[in-house]
Amino acid sequence: MRYLFRAIFRSVTATLLVVGLLLSPQAWLAARTLAFAADGAVADYRLRQIPPQRYEAEIAAALDHNDGDLARSLLALAQSQEVAVPPGLVARIAALPAVDVGNVLQQGWNCVVNGDFDSEAGLACVVATDLSGVGDVRDLVGEGTHYLTGQPVNYFTLGVATVGLGLTVSTVMSLGGTLPVKTGVSFLKAMSKVGKLPVRLVGEVGARLGKSIDKAALAETVNLGREFRLGEMGGPLARVFNPKAAAVVTDLATDFGRIGKAGGVRAMKLSAEASDSVADVRLLARAADRYQGRFLGVMKLLGHGVLRLGKLLVELGAWLVGAALWLFGLTLFVLRWSSRTARLLVRLVAWPIRRLWRPPAMLLAT
Repeated sequence: MRYLFRAIFRSVTATLLVVGLLLSPQAWLAARTLAFAADGAVADYRLRQIPPQRYEAEIAAALDHNDGDLARSLLALAQSQEVAVPPGLVARIAALPAVDVGNVLQQGWNCVVNGDFDSEAGLACVVATDLSGVGDVRDLVGEGTHYLTGQPVNYFTLGVATVGLGLTVSTVMSLGGTLPVKTGVSFLKAMSKVGKLPVRLVGEVGARLGKSIDKAALAETVNLGREFRLGEMGGPLARVFNPKAAAVVTDLATDFGRIGKAGGVRAMKLSAEASDSVADVRLLARAADRYQGRFLGVMKLLGHGVLRLGKLLVELGAWLVGAALWLFGLTLFVLRWSSRTARLLVRLVAWPIRRLWRPPAMLLAT
């Protein structure tokens, strides 16, 4: 029976060692991906899994649709991933004009007529329109009146209008110093109006804002807004929401501004579609800072995959479990053989001692 247990023990130890050795080579990558998920490591991992043919197909499709920004971003991303792009596609990208004047004019007209945008020119039109303050005052007075009269309120719209109106004044006074944040607020408002912001994101921000309203300050602001007395609205406007709640909107707008700076308006829109929370937008802003001009290509190739671990957790978890099994088996192996080695050393040292040293009784007997 003793020999049976020893055989079982050795078999289990050997099995753990073999399984661990097979699975553990990727354990470091798995641990790093999970540890740095908030800094874009998930995107790094997923990009390594994309075959070169996918890059070629996406670049060709972007060129066929006259989407020069996306084609350039995908090419830069492919080069950073050491993916070879056919010379013909590279030549087509190099031949693209630096600025598509016709597209710029079309986007500006689309903004004026429809209030929508798909490029920097369209968003610039939206921001310029917002700097008048008319739209923010209208939204603030409308939603503020609903709140004061007990009607249903869109707290997200009320919060964005309040913060946006405050930024309008500060942007003008600072000669454009707060324009990046104002751009983010204008983007949020425009996307909300056309219903392209995720419901969960809008609900999260709205819930925080709805719990922090100063009713007296809101009533004073609404009364001043009805008369369009912008110069007198600064004081009560700053008290409508508590600083922490207002910071949620400001931080969200700042993060979208960072995304726009790195990847442009298209990247902002794709990021908005992929996000379900403020934390998601913050993570995407970090990824945008990391990839810069390649970020539009990242969002086109990965979409929600930039954020979602999903099935990746199963694979990474298997690697980590494999590493744990290997370490466990190695520990058992080392302990087993170290104890045997220790016993052997004791015997080797004890043997000459027993030969040379005799007990006193034996000496007396001799």
